[in-house]
Amino acid sequence: MPNLKPYTLVIAGGIAGLLMATTNAHIDKGYDRNGGHYDPFGDYHCHQAGCRLAPSRWDRMNRNRSLSDQNGDLFYNDDDWPYWTTTGGCQTVRTQVFVATSDVPVTYTNPRQCEVREGHWVDPYTGDEYGRAARMEIDHIISPVYANASNGYMWDDNKRASFANDPINLIPVGRSIHAKKRDRGIGSWRPPAEDFHCDYAAAWRDVSERYDLDLFARDRSRMVAILKECGLPERSLEGNDTETDTDVRVNGIPIPL
Repeated sequence: MPNLKPYTLVIAGGIAGLLMATTNAHIDKGYDRNGGHYDPFGDYHCHQAGCRLAPSRWDRMNRNRSLSDQNGDLFYNDDDWPYWTTTGGCQTVRTQVFVATSDVPVTYTNPRQCEVREGHWVDPYTGDEYGRAARMEIDHIISPVYANASNGYMWDDNKRASFANDPINLIPVGRSIHAKKRDRGIGSWRPPAEDFHCDYAAAWRDVSERYDLDLFARDRSRMVAILKECGLPERSLEGNDTETDTDVRVNGIPIPL
């Protein structure tokens, strides 16, 4: 198990400036795999042959609330989930997570200290050690693709940007295991390092509670089962708190304040 230590990331100010960009006219947005996209008013538009309409973001009559369990990325658009926001100067949330989670002082790729070059990290998914940031990715424990396929598509711009950049949902891992995990839920994928399963399930619980994210049945069932095996409560003691000035452990798992 990697050594866990608390750190604080203050990213609220950085997110605020980005949110203005998310309201650009939808003509500037790319298309999702379905061949359409959402406009700034929350309505879905088809632009390519074979595209099928998705419900409005504000359609509270959508009884299932989720877009799709089978085709999770069908309606996903990176433009709707702006991650790696700049938090001050040239550093992004990605850079700050690398800085905060390294066991040693980091070095940078340039004098402006925009991107991290070297440090020391332990991948909690595998236990592997890394010294170069280029060999790692910052993983979303619950991916924006997953959130969008559930009820995340109904969120406003602020909430989607907050979710995509919240350090409690971000964790440095090796590029290989990141590619293997992709956007899968806890019901179909768990870290190879079994001693991290308890923390992993707790992270799924805390992130989903913080954002009122509906987990698909197989994922909620597996999460609850792991939490019970670990002697952890099914509900977080922290409650819902969407502030992004957050004390977290080194690997992105919340610490009770």
